Amino acid sequence: MKKIPFILSIFLIPFIGLGQELASGKVVRADSGEPIPFVNIIITSLGKGTVSNEDGEFNFQIPAQATAEMEVVFSHIGFELTQRKVADMGNVSLEIKLIPSEYDLDQAIVLDFSPKVILERVKDSLISTQYGQPHEMEVFYRELIWGNDTIQGMSRARGYLHSEGYQEKHASKANVDGNQYNMLSFDQIQKSDYGIITTMTGGGRSSIGDGLFPKLIFRMWDFNVDWFDYELLGGKKIGDRDVFVLAIKAKNSGVKRKAKKWGFSNYGLLEDAVFYIDQEDYGVHMMELRQRYEEEQEKSKYRRLIYVQKMREAVVKYQRNEAGDYLFTYVNYANHYTDYGYETEENPKVWKVKEYAELYAMDYEFVNLDKDQLREKYKMDVTGEAPNRSLHPHIEWYNGWIFIAGKARYHPEFWVNYNFPSCPNENNLEKQLSKKRPLEAQFASFTNKQFYLFAELRKRHGMKDGYWAPRSFYSSGAEF
Repeated sequence: MKKIPFILSIFLIPFIGLGQELASGKVVRADSGEPIPFVNIIITSLGKGTVSNEDGEFNFQIPAQATAEMEVVFSHIGFELTQRKVADMGNVSLEIKLIPSEYDLDQAIVLDFSPKVILERVKDSLISTQYGQPHEMEVFYRELIWGNDTIQGMSRARGYLHSEGYQEKHASKANVDGNQYNMLSFDQIQKSDYGIITTMTGGGRSSIGDGLFPKLIFRMWDFNVDWFDYELLGGKKIGDRDVFVLAIKAKNSGVKRKAKKWGFSNYGLLEDAVFYIDQEDYGVHMMELRQRYEEEQEKSKYRRLIYVQKMREAVVKYQRNEAGDYLFTYVNYANHYTDYGYETEENPKVWKVKEYAELYAMDYEFVNLDKDQLREKYKMDVTGEAPNRSLHPHIEWYNGWIFIAGKARYHPEFWVNYNFPSCPNENNLEKQLSKKRPLEAQFASFTNKQFYLFAELRKRHGMKDGYWAPRSFYSSGAEF
């Protein structure tokens, strides 16, 4: 398999194999040489973008349609914008130095209105700031899970995200949350064996793999600004854009009540959040989200799993294109909890668990596929008319992942030539996971029959089939 060491994205997969040059390097602070994580890297003329990883490293293939004079822009919160020509990027490892902006958190901002108004203006501006046309994204997903500080499992997946774009209708009715106008589905996967089997495992997939974070911005219109206390931390620069740094903290139970509704659990992450908001158009450049729990022992209603939730957190990034539209580009998510086993188990092992997942845009295709094209690409039924169409997933649903029908398997030939983003220490993680049997064998044994876990859980607990009966199957209009 081909891995890009220590990166956060390669974004022009359709052109792999056409002989394009490879751009790689590291983004560091000009004053100290320290790496800068999650830097937006965009070829502005093409609207293509990527993000450096947490070590500041990047690696991407220059697209065939890029010309030598096109500019590649490096931008990040708190730093001056830096530019390079495409001609300077190919087949050489670069060190990109970003200069810290003098306009920083130490510079106070005096407002003639309450900081709460900033969030109100964000809500009012979503229709004009979010990209509003149907489009396609190629995405890459990674999942890692640790138990008692030891790696227990890893998954990688390539997929596609369809979005109808942000429309007024999507954000103006109380019964619309934006979900039905987006669909994320995967067609390629590498999944290791998992050393932890509980009904909690895979929470990152529900938040990321089902596309909830890319769609979270669609729900921002439904914020009740009175749920929060506000603190304007100051201002920063993202390239040439002035940005408010606005912290919000939940002051009442409004967020918690909202988060308890089905499909809205990620509202809980707004309990302690920081928004990076454009001072001119009030678009959202980045969100840092965190939810802390009271750490009280709970028991799941149907499966009788005993656990203690501790904390979960996320970072969501958007890129602003030349036209002033904001597009989802990256998210990471971490969930921390303690698993005390099932009520029916004797002497269960206690696991201190950390689940980490990330999803980022690999490529953007700014096209409006018709219904037949969408059906062919996603193998799903499509209803409605653009830009208010809905895609209806088929039955191939695997513990939080939605797969493109017939393709949810491990295909070794795909991964041989697929330059996927890697993460720090991934080689060591692979070695740990391959101690019991080779990773290739683990990948090859993957099945997308989503309820294979129930047989193992029944055996562990000595329970009857009826208790562990699958509850997640539902009918689908898909014919594939």
